[in-house]
Amino acid sequence: MNRLIIIQGATASGKSSLALSLAKELKIPIISADSRQFYKELSIGTAKPSDKELLEAAHYFVNTHSIHELTLTSAGFMKSARNKIKSLIAEGHQQIIVTGGSGMFIDALIDGLHPSPNDANVRQELDNIWKKDGIEPLLKELKTKDLETYNRIDTNNPMRILRSLEIIRVSGKTINAIREIPKESIGLPLKRFSITWKREDLYARIDIRVEEMIEQGLFEEVKKLPLEKNLLLQNTVGYKEWIPYFEEKVSYEDTIALIQKNSRNYAKRQETWLRRYNDLICLNPYDHLSLKEQLLAYL
Repeated sequence: MNRLIIIQGATASGKSSLALSLAKELKIPIISADSRQFYKELSIGTAKPSDKELLEAAHYFVNTHSIHELTLTSAGFMKSARNKIKSLIAEGHQQIIVTGGSGMFIDALIDGLHPSPNDANVRQELDNIWKKDGIEPLLKELKTKDLETYNRIDTNNPMRILRSLEIIRVSGKTINAIREIPKESIGLPLKRFSITWKREDLYARIDIRVEEMIEQGLFEEVKKLPLEKNLLLQNTVGYKEWIPYFEEKVSYEDTIALIQKNSRNYAKRQETWLRRYNDLICLNPYDHLSLKEQLLAYL
């Protein structure tokens, strides 16, 4: 029987190490659903698997894209990952791991999306407007064409504004009209897992991870990136916090503290996202059995 094993949840909870351990045990591949590990320029700040770990089990959708190209949307990931899963099944893999902290991308893969029209030329036009004139003319266009979306959208998130306008321009429909079109699920059985830490312990793990990233060279990685010119970086925890530092508005120590704070806030949002799943199996990191042993018992 073909089956997906989903391992998702909060940053620093141990998803990647559990997925790798399970992949080695069962000799099965891993589909990464981390929306930032796609990008080859982002390694330390995304806690990407090491080169050694990438060799220990087959990983897909790690280092597959560049920040200098158009970002991989949830719709693009859904299409590409579904095709990859089909080919892996055709090769004889009966079980495939999907892991990552990007709940929206995992949901797109599993449940499908309402049709999401895209056009690279339209997206480039919108991106050029944002870089040249800022977000205000784009917000004005969104308000004119889709007031309902304008009223509920996060106006501090340019990526969502650009994506909404791309859909509207290409389809000629409002976002709500698009959402009335039925989705198509992946149609495969699955088991969905997360790792449930006490809040204070998870936050401690996050703080330690950020400190380790600094020791591994996060600052040097960031210095090579076009922070002020790249929309993706400006919406990525671990990278966006350095912008005020380079503008000499925030100290080095305060920048690190802000990364830790924003990472903890992100983890809280990830945990909130998990509450929507009725099929979620929570693994206990305090149990005498290892996380892998607990998970295998459900398989």
